[in-house]
Formats: sequence, C-alpha cells, structure tokens
Amino acid sequence: MAAQKDNTRFALAGAVVAAVVASLCCILPVVAVALGLTGFAASQFFERWRPELLGLTFALLAIGFYFGYRSRPQTCEPGSACEHTPVGRWNKLLLWLATAVVVVLAAFPYYSGWVAQAVAKTTQSSQVAAQAGEAHAVLKIEGMDCGACATLIQNNLVKIPGVRRAHVSFEKKQANIEYDPKAVQPSRFVKAVEEAGYEVAGQPEVRN
Repeated sequence: MAAQKDNTRFALAGAVVAAVVASLCCILPVVAVALGLTGFAASQFFERWRPELLGLTFALLAIGFYFGYRSRPQTCEPGSACEHTPVGRWNKLLLWLATAVVVVLAAFPYYSGWVAQAVAKTTQSSQVAAQAGEAHAVLKIEGMDCGACATLIQNNLVKIPGVRRAHVSFEKKQANIEYDPKAVQPSRFVKAVEEAGYEVAGQPEVRN
C-alpha cells in the first residue's frame, strides 16, 4: 500500500511540474510584466515544447488515477489497525486537487492576458485625443503565444519616451502606436519588440 501511495504522489507531482513547464511560455511574460523586465527569451523555447509537455502532463495524471483507483489486495487482518487507515480516501482527494491544479495551469495561456493586465505597472488611458504632429505606426508581430505576450510588448512600448499611446493585439498580431515623431523613430519600436523576445514582420507602417 505504501508503494502504491508513493507511486500516486510521484505521478501527481510530475503532472503538476510538467503543467507548469508547459505554460511557462505565458507565465514568463506575466512575471516579466510584474517585475518590470523587458521579457524572457526562454518563453519561445517552452512554446515549441508545449504539446509534448502537455502530453506528458496528462499521461502522468492518468497514471495517478490508475494507482489511486485500482483495486488493492486485502493484506490486513479483520479488526486490525491498518484496516481502518483512510489512506485511499486521502490519496483520492489529493488526486482530484492535483487534477484541478493541472487544468488551471494547462489553460493558463487562454486567460494569461487578463492576469498580465492586472499586474501591469504601466497604465494609459484608452481614450487619448490626437495631437498636432502626432504620427501613427503599425507593427506586425510574430512569435506571440498568448495575451500575456501582447501585454508585455505593450507595456514595453508605452515606456518609450515620445510614445503617447500603444495597443498590442494578440488576435491581430500587431501593435498600433501613437507617438511624437520628433521624439522617437519607429526603429525604436522594433527594437523594443525584439528585446522582449519577439519579431517584427517587415517594415513598420507609418502614417502622419
């Protein structure tokens, strides 16, 4: 019974760790936003391995269910102390708690944008009136894996002196930037995107 309990907990711990690693592609941008960093290049690496890591996650979870719910031979004498030890019940509770944690972690990329926006330190008004001498640049961005990536890039762009407003859309894979052309040039925006670990496709589209 002890060996079975250990196997169950090992499988569950492995499933949780694998789920965390599988979601690092979007966890790391949130951490970068919270710490005020430009980004983590390693997030691209974890995105490439996400399908395999998720497969490992749910395989380990299945192993945990197997050990947690398979029938055990009776090794205790009737009336003995071990007969009433509620190990199986606690193992099953741990199993379902671990399953909930794994599901939350595996789904993190789908709600990471909201989390990143909640921890973002840089705020800006969604309604900014156009000013004289203002220019507009559009950047096509490659490599974003989730909403957290867009929030990280946006957070970096609005910190650039001369940028009056920036909005990065994960769905459209692009950044829209309102800026003062006398204070900053579009090449600085490209550099900010690259510093975060992403790429700009083609040249920025600029309108005065």
